[in-house]
Amino acid sequence: MEEENKLSVAVEVTIQNGKFFYDVLAKKGMSLDEITSVLCGGLALSIRGKETPELQSEALRAVISYLESEFVNTESFADAYIKK
Repeated sequence: MEEENKLSVAVEVTIQNGKFFYDVLAKKGMSLDEITSVLCGGLALSIRGKETPELQSEALRAVISYLESEFVNTESFADAYIKK
């Protein structure tokens, strides 16, 4: 029997002056790839949880649009810090 390996990632959001500050919490030793995989899997499940394919499509488009806006705006990650 293969050993089970549980990965856990939590996201805390603080809203200050209309800005969102994210804190991603993960078990020490998790790689960025593992953290990304967990977050993407959770996001995919939340999109799949929508009642119809049309609503799933809308949710997916909203996520893609949000990510595009974050990566186009150079100020979005100006104060990003990754503690390893």
